[in-house]
Amino acid sequence: MCDSIQPDGPAMARPRWGLLYGATLSPLAALAIVEVAAPPSPLGAVLRYGLALVTFVTMGTWVWSSRAALDLQDWCPCAPATISMRVIESRRPYSAPRPATPGPQPAWAEEARELVHH
Repeated sequence: MCDSIQPDGPAMARPRWGLLYGATLSPLAALAIVEVAAPPSPLGAVLRYGLALVTFVTMGTWVWSSRAALDLQDWCPCAPATISMRVIESRRPYSAPRPATPGPQPAWAEEARELVHH
């Protein structure tokens, strides 16, 4: 699709993989230390659970904050300059104004109105 090698516009954002590796390797290293050093006890289980939870929350936060960069990663360099968007305007008919005086009402409408007021 792209004929040019260099994009004409601003550089596209790239995922910051180093940030992901740094943010997940430290809790995983702490988890490994807990596995080796901590005796099996309720405290060790809480530490394992907490470190695993911190690791997954960190990874999820990184994915959420890098979602645009991850989406743009598969695009070719000239894609931002070649994308076009079509805008379709709504052509809803205008509603006709309601008559000031109500038309004939069905017989049950008066009965329903009386039941509501009682």
